[in-house]
Amino acid sequence: FRAKDWVQYEAVNKKFADAVLEELEGTQEPCALIQDYHFALLPGLIKAKRPDARVAIFWHIPWPNAESFGICPWQKEILDGMLGADIIGFHTQFHCNNFIETVDRVLESRIDYEHFTVNRENHTSWVKPFPISIDFVGSANSKNAVNGNKELLLKNHGIQAQFMAVGVDRLDYTKGILERFRSVEHFLESNPSYIGKFTFVELGAPSRTAIPRYVEFVSEIEKESLRINERFKAKNWQPILLLKKHHSHKEIQPFYKAADFCLVTSLHDGMNLVAKEFVMARDDETGVLILSKFTGASRELTDSLIVNPYDVVETAEAIKTALAMPVNEQKERMKSMREVLKERNIYKWASDLVGALAQVRLIRAQ
Repeated sequence: FRAKDWVQYEAVNKKFADAVLEELEGTQEPCALIQDYHFALLPGLIKAKRPDARVAIFWHIPWPNAESFGICPWQKEILDGMLGADIIGFHTQFHCNNFIETVDRVLESRIDYEHFTVNRENHTSWVKPFPISIDFVGSANSKNAVNGNKELLLKNHGIQAQFMAVGVDRLDYTKGILERFRSVEHFLESNPSYIGKFTFVELGAPSRTAIPRYVEFVSEIEKESLRINERFKAKNWQPILLLKKHHSHKEIQPFYKAADFCLVTSLHDGMNLVAKEFVMARDDETGVLILSKFTGASRELTDSLIVNPYDVVETAEAIKTALAMPVNEQKERMKSMREVLKERNIYKWASDLVGALAQVRLIRAQ
């Protein structure tokens, strides 16, 4: 928490506010939708100059509990800026609860817990969950050059395996990749019959490579992968295949389609769309999703195998369950999750958010 960083954050928000206000000139009762933690001050800056503007901010990352947020030196300024919005959106009700409790602890305001509103200085902000999603296209884009051929995908890397799982992540410490690798290791320890038969493929995209801590973390991932592979490695097989590069959607799809299951073990995630992309890709309605309970997606995709990613033993057990799951149970679970995604797609997210913003203004005008 360096003061000079906060000065820059304020400057960037003011610069964007100037640009937005210029864009809004001449428009009566305009709408502004602000995205994410980069612009916490922006709602207040816009509202101060254009009180007639309809303003929403959607927060893509988890909101911590009040005690955790309390370490931030500029918590009052951040909250005041956000409360300039008419709608403050999060992925889950749990994050809404944390936000309201934080406001209650930090600022003088009137909070209505029944309607989840905060009134501060005669302005009301509605705090609501809007779980973000994907453009669910069903089987429309299912025809790929490599349509989920497990043998071919692994053969390209000199590996032969009967079973394959996949993980798709930015190489970021919040994604639980080290814990995931250790769960694979524990699974093979506990179930030696799968040695030589099961390979976990991690499609890892380098992230924030200019930051030393991220560079160190990628090195940790590589070392852990190497250690586990050296421990179990056999001819034409290894337990972990780490593919460290940016993969296009077209490159990822065949892995989604061919995998016996997908591992999403984030330690903390607002939503996690990888889980939803995997479910969308499985138009054959087979495959299993193993999902961290610390993702927003776990609140919707309840037919996944939900785990505590810090618990290596529990995750290893989920791997065993996924590989042994009968096809009819896979289909029941996957069909249910696909129905959820069809109903709650990205267009519903946008419609609900913009619709709620319009509704709040109408309610206030009455």
